[in-house]
Amino acid sequence: MNIRQPKGDSIIRQWQELARACLDGESQTRLAMLWDHISRFPVRQAASAHAEIETAYFLAQAGFSVAFLEASGGRTVDLECYEGTHRFFVEVTVIQSTQGATRKSPVVRLQPHQILESSDEFFEQALVKRLLSRMAEKARQLERYCAPVLLAVSVPDLPWGKGRPQEIPPLDLQRLAAMLVGVVVDVPQFSAVLLTLWKAPAQELRNPIRIRQVTWVTRPPGNPRDPRIRMLAVNPVARYRLSSQELKSIKEEM
Repeated sequence: MNIRQPKGDSIIRQWQELARACLDGESQTRLAMLWDHISRFPVRQAASAHAEIETAYFLAQAGFSVAFLEASGGRTVDLECYEGTHRFFVEVTVIQSTQGATRKSPVVRLQPHQILESSDEFFEQALVKRLLSRMAEKARQLERYCAPVLLAVSVPDLPWGKGRPQEIPPLDLQRLAAMLVGVVVDVPQFSAVLLTLWKAPAQELRNPIRIRQVTWVTRPPGNPRDPRIRMLAVNPVARYRLSSQELKSIKEEM
């Protein structure tokens, strides 16, 4: 194993706790590979490894028994979790802006006040479009699974690449939740989608109404418990569903 120390105390601590808890051979092999990635590459290039570690740690903290699965040509999920005798799988994926997309986007050429005035829906719509494409891709890959599958989507950055956080319009989570529900019903392979937004600010709620299938938690900037937003969308037409206790455990840890 490459013993070079990766950046970020949090990811090191999470990896160490997982290495102590996930003692089966397959998990240890996968954890060694993830350590190599986070040690050798910058955070952006190792985003998938960071997301896999963070998601596994989150689920372990929620009370699940977690095991890492061997990567096999993109046709297998990343994690296997147990709640008692009930099993579900987890596929971890990352959505992040590309340098090319950032340069081409007209949004980055606007002044900060123009972004705030005219682009409040841009990220939500762009995110849902990317999410729909990724979910369709993953659904094809995981078609053969006959068990609940949680799709964990990590969004570490925003389309405005170099913009300061205060230049990014806060997200309307009620609108985002409605769009997410409209998307998730098209992929019955997934029992639920856990969306993690690391840097995105959230709007204050316009009204107390929430969509029944969607739960979210927001945190202010500087809160030691990253990320800024977690959102769980339960698929009402899933082929295989997470149990009520599993959903409760995930929501409580959010």
